[in-house]
Amino acid sequence: MKKIFFSLLLAIIISPELFANPGDTTWVTVYNLRKITQYGNYDTSAVLPTGKTYRKIRLHYILGRYACPNGTQYCGSWDYTTQVYVKPANADTMEIARIITPYATDWLSTNRKHDFVVDVSDYASVLNGNLDFRYRYDGYSWGFTLTLKLEMIEGTPPMEAISAKNIYDGYYAYGNTSNPIENYLVEKPLQYNSPAVKAFVKNTISGHGSDDNGCGEFCSKYYDLKINGSAVSQKQLWKNDCGKNDIYPQTGTWLYDRANWCPGQVVFPITHDITSLTSPASTFSVDVDMEPYTSPTQSNAGGYNIVSQLISYGTPNFNTDVSIEDIISPTNDPNYARANTICVNPKIKIKNTGTNQITQVVFSYSVTGGSVSTYTWSGVLNFLEETIVELGPTMPLYNGNLTNQFNVSIAMVNSSNGDENSFNNTYTSIYNSVKVYQSQFIIFFSPNAATSSINPGFNESRWTLKDDNGNIIKSRINNANSTIYRDTVNLPDGCYEFTMDDDGCDGLSWWAYQYYTVNPGTGVIRFNKLSPAIPIKIFNGDFGCQVTERFIVNSTLTSIKKTESITKFMLYPNPASSIINVLFDMDEQQTINYVITDITGKEVNTGIFSNVGSDVHSIEVDNLLSGMYFMTCKFDKGGVITQKFTVSK
Repeated sequence: MKKIFFSLLLAIIISPELFANPGDTTWVTVYNLRKITQYGNYDTSAVLPTGKTYRKIRLHYILGRYACPNGTQYCGSWDYTTQVYVKPANADTMEIARIITPYATDWLSTNRKHDFVVDVSDYASVLNGNLDFRYRYDGYSWGFTLTLKLEMIEGTPPMEAISAKNIYDGYYAYGNTSNPIENYLVEKPLQYNSPAVKAFVKNTISGHGSDDNGCGEFCSKYYDLKINGSAVSQKQLWKNDCGKNDIYPQTGTWLYDRANWCPGQVVFPITHDITSLTSPASTFSVDVDMEPYTSPTQSNAGGYNIVSQLISYGTPNFNTDVSIEDIISPTNDPNYARANTICVNPKIKIKNTGTNQITQVVFSYSVTGGSVSTYTWSGVLNFLEETIVELGPTMPLYNGNLTNQFNVSIAMVNSSNGDENSFNNTYTSIYNSVKVYQSQFIIFFSPNAATSSINPGFNESRWTLKDDNGNIIKSRINNANSTIYRDTVNLPDGCYEFTMDDDGCDGLSWWAYQYYTVNPGTGVIRFNKLSPAIPIKIFNGDFGCQVTERFIVNSTLTSIKKTESITKFMLYPNPASSIINVLFDMDEQQTINYVITDITGKEVNTGIFSNVGSDVHSIEVDNLLSGMYFMTCKFDKGGVITQKFTVSK
């Protein structure tokens, strides 16, 4: 597609000739690698295109790191609340996105960044012309960089966004009897006007702070939505899957479940359709009531960051329309890291963007250069509902002679070719190939000492190995604590999925174990060669709830590289106490210079590995204090790679 880039850090003049055609995308850059150097607000202005209709508008919030000044206070990198606001002329300032930063202490040394993507189409009525933007950063330490881009995809939307207005906007203490939260969440009279015919209440709510009960960050509470004084919906404000975060591992308490958010994730709004309860030009009332609660620590009560908005839309534009919203797998998108890489069973997200109920969709899909497969989905999908579709195992994604570009399109809807909007019927992704393993290897598993609360008497970790049809080839469940298991597998050609689950959602190793009443220690899971018995895959034990490895065994594939990249190395055991082993498995011998630094960037060890091929080298770390370290290897044939490890004594 034709792409036009606007830099809003420079003075620009927008001419009508620059706008894209329907289906094309215009990019607008609001911030470019802006250094976040202090707590507070970061304001700017931007000039957005006018007079255009967009099928979808997406905000790309790209978080990175920069080299901070000396002093640990600058780069603590805890989980901080950030908010993106727009300020239209003569209108309220409105939050359009809320993202919680990850615990990212290791990002500087590993050059990590993350592109959070938020659909902001609800605000299409104000995202045009001269516009003020505000980025609010609530962290007390810093070191992040911020890039904000608007991806404006031209075309006809499911319905036109008419207006957006605030109902509530603020942080309110929760459980404080002298100043209860309901003093602020009062009933509000509201109205929307034609041409709007549909109305939604959109609530973005996250709990922060902590009293003696863990409220508000670590307690599960609900709210009631009332329209004209009557309760119409109740929603629990709780995220119970933080241990499945796609940004993992992180350096803090990333896997603890929280009040409607997780570290390193978008705070997704809760949307209520109130169209049937209201009508254009008629006044109605909206009220959000939090679950009654009294904090035991009145002077130290937590609270909730609450933004509630009334969003109105015009008449739907399509009767029959299905949109491919995203490719979940295969893709390199970091927001779907746990779902990738794969070798069969692509997954996509679709949405009904027409008023007619959808009961059947036929998809065609392929890898560029390969044969085309089809899949028919059947179900019930009403207007604006989404679902995830698994396209089936009919087409492998690991043919080494093909490109790594996956394509999917809609061929038929409801047993006809009646889809009214072709611009949202195709999607393409770029992906990495799965790893190739020898048919025989050893699954080495040594669980820690954490007994399962779900399956008493056994360790809380277990694994399964499945083929591409979901059949269990081998498994290890009901395992004893602190016991070594070695299972040899001999696999025919095909695609496989290895999954380790942890009932406690705290993995096999985690820095916070030292604060447990009973420290369960460190477990290990890896794949070893038969001979010599060196690892070919080492799993990071800090995986939260689950870790998955998809791979192939295929003796005919010669164009896919070896299991480990030529410039990749692995460290084990991790955490280490006295010795850290460095595993290289490369196609040709190299000389490697290495540097080990602590979390402040101070060098604590340097050295050279000569004539390295498929080797294991050991480094003494018993002189290092407990904590996090980074090993950077520079390869003489090109490439610099940094890996993190922990010393625990």
